[in-house]
Amino acid sequence: MSGHETSYAPAVHVARDGAVALVTLTRPEKANAMDGEITDALLAAICSLRDDGSVRAMVITGAGDVFSAGGDVDTIRAMRDDRRVRVAILGAHKELFWEMTRLPFPSVAAVNGPAVGAGVTVALLCDLVVIADDAFLSDPRVSLGLLDGAGGFVLWPLLTSLSAAREHLLLGDRVAGAEAHRLGLANRVVPRREVRDESLRLAHRLAKLPPQAVRETRRLLNLHLEQAATVLEDSSRAESECFDTEEHHVLVERLSRKIAAKTPPEVP
Repeated sequence: MSGHETSYAPAVHVARDGAVALVTLTRPEKANAMDGEITDALLAAICSLRDDGSVRAMVITGAGDVFSAGGDVDTIRAMRDDRRVRVAILGAHKELFWEMTRLPFPSVAAVNGPAVGAGVTVALLCDLVVIADDAFLSDPRVSLGLLDGAGGFVLWPLLTSLSAAREHLLLGDRVAGAEAHRLGLANRVVPRREVRDESLRLAHRLAKLPPQAVRETRRLLNLHLEQAATVLEDSSRAESECFDTEEHHVLVERLSRKIAAKTPPEVP
């Protein structure tokens, strides 16, 4: 990449390649988990790019071998135990939904590895999704006694079907690259080594299109999201209430013990 580079805390890095911004989640040691720090940094980066009239397209990707592994156990525990932390993070996720939906330019998700939980929601908020053939999408939050309060109940039924959304948001099974493409969750499936280049190629194509026509096309297409987003506030409230349930507490502690024992957890 060439051009100006900016870091938002240590969690998000932005590089410019002409009219295209490459936004990278840079917490590979935590699998780019969507905790409060990375969510706030991503929001700050997107708002800054939104106000920069020279940006015509954006790519979002993850550092390392993971796009984003959703929420980590420490964040989940903090949200369980401290309502102020919970309110702040859930509020930031809702704000991220609206900021990405209403951007004045198109975005491309370069899914270079697993996108899980809140991470898959970020990917699906992009206009186009390029996924590695060995990556997967998954939202296993129900198996932790939680659910997606960040926009999944808007996105999955519109991108796939109500039937597919029911299956994947309830069971949380992994959706491999080719299946994600078949379901309508991804636009391109390429080898992992080509994900970034293909995403940037698409972003540059988008950046060269007439900006007003692109902006209005996005706005009109995303009216479908805005109309369906009446469920967003309710889903955020429902997720918040799930943090207080006994079954969630039990499941989180069980997951913590598996991680501590260094055995592969069932979720995510």
